[in-house]
Amino acid sequence: MQISQKPPSNSSPIRKQHVVIFFLATTLFIGTIIKVGMDHHWWLPDTEIVSTLKPEDIKVKLDVNNAPWYELVLLPKLGEVKANAIVAYREKHGSFKSIDELSRVKGISASVLESIREHIKIGPDTVSTSLNNQE
Repeated sequence: MQISQKPPSNSSPIRKQHVVIFFLATTLFIGTIIKVGMDHHWWLPDTEIVSTLKPEDIKVKLDVNNAPWYELVLLPKLGEVKANAIVAYREKHGSFKSIDELSRVKGISASVLESIREHIKIGPDTVSTSLNNQE
């Protein structure tokens, strides 16, 4: 009686299990690395939280010579009509030379001018920096 033997194959069940386990372990490892990287934001610069900063300390001033009407509407006591009037005056007469010149715009009274004075500027801000102030 003759016993037939199959030739050994290169992919035995144990080898297939090892490949699957290796694939799953590698996927889990890569997923863990990605999750840790996303949680710790290692690619972002370090930031410092300043707890003494109050909302009053942050003031943005609009340049009335460059601001469109839809930004000027955000100013107190200034609606769409007055904002459009400022833009129209600016287009007709050129840039404003001073904040007080806004009183020439139709609808801008002294009380409106005083309420928006701290929120507007004429021209860009100039900031001087000194090397002695650096830490």
